[in-house]
Amino acid sequence: MPSQIPELQRELDAYLDHYNRRRPHRALGGLAPLEYLARIRGEAVPTESQMC
Repeated sequence: MPSQIPELQRELDAYLDHYNRRRPHRALGGLAPLEYLARIRGEAVPTESQMC
């Protein structure tokens, strides 16, 4: 089982990235959560390289 944990972590990370950075949310006016947060704070939307 330990050999499966790194693969599971990669899949979870990819899902969270998609959910928070790319997937539009109706409740947020069609924006992804990080884009919405950046807009209400008056900031630029973080890029992939800034998130790593």
